[in-house]
Amino acid sequence: MKLTPESSLGASFGSACMLAMPSGAAVLQERADIGCLLLTSAVDTDATAVPASRAVGIDLPSAAGKIQTGDQRLALWLSPRSWLIHCPIDEEIGLAARVNDAFPDKRVHAACVTDHFCWIELSGRDSSALLRQGAFLSLERGGLAVGHAKRTAVAGIAAILVHLDDNVWLVAIERSRARYFVDWLIARARSGAEVEPVVCAS
Repeated sequence: MKLTPESSLGASFGSACMLAMPSGAAVLQERADIGCLLLTSAVDTDATAVPASRAVGIDLPSAAGKIQTGDQRLALWLSPRSWLIHCPIDEEIGLAARVNDAFPDKRVHAACVTDHFCWIELSGRDSSALLRQGAFLSLERGGLAVGHAKRTAVAGIAAILVHLDDNVWLVAIERSRARYFVDWLIARARSGAEVEPVVCAS
């Protein structure tokens, strides 16, 4: 029997899948093309940041909430000793092996976590307003600025918000909560109009 990998919402794994939304509210898509590593450091990162950055091919951010972008890479600061690294899916296993080979003493460890998360991209003029309805999200000075990420609760579930551009957000949700989160977003955007079922565009 041959098993075909699928995304959290049933799309082809490794692609970006458009999801039905009420007209004009926002553009919603599942990003099943994002590979993801969790890097953790067992020691103070002053001693590991440079070799760890070299191993993943991108500088690791050193400040709370900061993200760092690079060639096909995105690094998110989670804590003083942990980061999420986005990479192409087909490089995920090799990249994790490269990090772990660089630290045979396990001062830094890389784990593949692509299967754990569903990444939803929300864009358009109403994207920030939709997220504010379910999370504490400040757009004032000192709030979650472009180029920053935050672990928080959205619609009552744990999420990671990544502010990529003025009206572009990435939201990471546990795989098992993806359908609930997408349905919640659509309900917030409905504004009295009927919404099509959540299906992938062909």
